[in-house]
Amino acid sequence: MSLVLAPRVGRSKTLLFQELYYSKKRIPMKSTVKEVVCTICYNGLDDRISVTAKQVGQKIRFFCQNHIPKDY
Repeated sequence: MSLVLAPRVGRSKTLLFQELYYSKKRIPMKSTVKEVVCTICYNGLDDRISVTAKQVGQKIRFFCQNHIPKDY
């Protein structure tokens, strides 16, 4: 917190400027996010390859533009 006293020109009163700073406690985040890569060649967006999700059976699989199944 900081305080500044400043006289007002032409008036007898003095102004008090006050700034309050409240710091927030940082809460660490936990995440299970992983980069999406092709199931076959492991190329991803960093390699300038587009990746598409496809449901195969009960699981979601990711395929790049070169390995996407023809029936998709």
